[in-house]
Parts: sequence; C-alpha cells; structure tokens
Amino acid sequence: MPTIPRLIVNRVALVVLAALIATGIWVAFLPLFHVSPLIGKNPADVWAYLVTGKNAGKNLPEILGYLLQTIRDFAVGYAVGLAIAFLAAVVFSLSVTLENILMPTATILRSIPVIVITPLITLIFGVTIGGVTAIVTLVVFLPALANILYGLRRAQAQHGDLVHAYGGSSLQLLWKVALPGSLPAVMASARISVPAAVTGAMIGEWLATGGGLGGFISRSAGSFGYDAMWASAVLITGFTMLAYTVVSILDALVDRRFGALV
Repeated sequence: MPTIPRLIVNRVALVVLAALIATGIWVAFLPLFHVSPLIGKNPADVWAYLVTGKNAGKNLPEILGYLLQTIRDFAVGYAVGLAIAFLAAVVFSLSVTLENILMPTATILRSIPVIVITPLITLIFGVTIGGVTAIVTLVVFLPALANILYGLRRAQAQHGDLVHAYGGSSLQLLWKVALPGSLPAVMASARISVPAAVTGAMIGEWLATGGGLGGFISRSAGSFGYDAMWASAVLITGFTMLAYTVVSILDALVDRRFGALV
C-alpha cells in the first residue's frame, strides 16, 4: 500500500498526464479536421486571450470572476445534493417501506433530462442561486443515494447478525457499524459526482441565471467571442480536474482507513 505522500504524487501525476494528453488531442484536432481559425482556438490563442494579449488585463479578471461564481454555484449544489442523498440513504436503510415508496419517484425524476425541467425549476426558484442549486442537487442526488445506500446495506448485512446477537439495536448497528462502513461509498459518491455537478452548474447558469461561466459562454457565442468561449472551457475543465483530483485523494485516504470494515 503506497504511503500518503506517494499516493498524492501519483494522483497529481495522473491528472497532469491527462491534461497533457488532452492538450495534445486539442492541438492535433483543429488542423486534422480543418477547423476554421475563426472558430477553433489553440492553446496559444487562449494564452494570448488570458495573459499576453492587449486586452488580457481586462479579460483575465473578468473570466476569473465568472469562474468563481460557477465554483460557488457548483459547491453549494454539490454539498446540498450529497447531504440530502446521505440523509435519505440513512432513512431508507432504516425503513424498506419508505424506500419502496419513494425510490421509484426519485428514479423517474432523475430520468427526465435536466434541460427539460430547467425552465420549470427557474419558474419555481427564480433566476437566483436557488435555481442552480436545485439543478445541481438533482444531478447529484440519485446516483449518490444509490451508492451510499448500497454501502450502508452492505455493512449492515455483513455485521448485523453479530451486533444483534450481542443485544445491539438497529440504531446501534447504524451508528457504530453501518455509518463508518459506508464512508468509502460516501467518498466514492462524492468523487463521481464532481463532473456531473460542474455540468449541472453550467447548465443552470446557461438556461436559468445567465451568470457564471455558463452564462458568459452563452453570451460570447452570441457575439462571436470564440476566444472567450475556449478560454472558459479550458478554465472550467482545469477546475473540474483539480476538484476531482482532490476528492479522489480524500476518497483513497478514507478507503485506506475504513475500507476494511466492509
């Protein structure tokens, strides 16, 4: 088992390698498919837009401001979605009846494309962060719920008979065995939810609030601001990779500590 510093170095090295490969594909794709330079921007164009170009002093602070807004929208919806999924999984682990009643409804709601229900969410919550939070929560909730519930049930199944044999209650089984044993599943849910939550935040900004990078990309497309669009794509991709790497490191550390419980 690798040491913690080596684990961190390995994960960072993997994300750097992935970024280099993605950049290579990007550079090769544009000339290979004869993409017009007006539309397809290469890394040098993005660098000029953000750093060395004549308007870089204005462009960089502007786009970073939108990025921070998107990060806020992502973080709030991501945290709310995971928290609700965790609480629902705990309740369902204690009551199969509630699970049988509510899970089909949740599954049906999740099967509806986010783009379809975004206008309805906007009408309910308004053009505010509440609308984006609701969208991200919907994206995160059901996959996280299914994974966390599986982790709880697995721990209960493996150790439930022993706990009950010593006179333990269902709540004691949950508190002392199932919850610690489900932590790897919780962290796995947090890890796999990162890209979906970022996408949900961008869709919410694009279709609902008009803020953040989602709204900025939409406005840039309407004004032929392709440099801004590509720069936005690079920044949000970089943030997603960074967030995924951080959560994956935490996931690995939690699995080292609690993975042996299940």
